[in-house]
Amino acid sequence: MKTLLTWGAVSFLTGALLDPVIYSMLEQPIPWGRDALMLAAGIGCFYLLIKFRDSF
Repeated sequence: MKTLLTWGAVSFLTGALLDPVIYSMLEQPIPWGRDALMLAAGIGCFYLLIKFRDSF
């Protein structure tokens, strides 16, 4: 479970940060809603890792 949350946090946060860069290089509108959801999911995974660090 810890590995899954770690991969989720890293993947979602990286995706949320790099997605606007990629879309701006392609000169397309940036999907801010999707980026906000990815950022929230990454923060949520990171929060769960910290909250339950002793039980994993």
